[in-house]
Amino acid sequence: MSVISEENVRGGSVFKNISADDEDTQPTEIESLCMNCYGNGTTRLLLTRIPFFKEIIVSSFSCDHCGWSNTEIQSAGRIQDHGISYTYLQNVYAPEADPEMKVEKYTRSFEQNEDLGLNDMKTEGYQEDN
Repeated sequence: MSVISEENVRGGSVFKNISADDEDTQPTEIESLCMNCYGNGTTRLLLTRIPFFKEIIVSSFSCDHCGWSNTEIQSAGRIQDHGISYTYLQNVYAPEADPEMKVEKYTRSFEQNEDLGLNDMKTEGYQEDN
């Protein structure tokens, strides 16, 4: 069960549906401590519900003293009772050689390798298969 449930609180739902046309939905402003200068700043909280998604808390902090600001979006919904688990298996062996593919050998000059940063790489213990 969610900490803030879907039930009505003080005559209305805590989470309002998000809408661009709704001018009544305003963030709640709270005076709070600035963690940058330890002066008083303003935190604005908006509890809202995104249709077909979930409930979220949008918070914004700003300090008039030092100008520091911070914005966060947090999930406010509960963790679902039932979920879906996806499993991905990957083959770790090399694919069959493609007879249509033409393999061309190419060697770079020392300067080209230097531009790519390959001259500083450790190469001991590596062998080229022929």
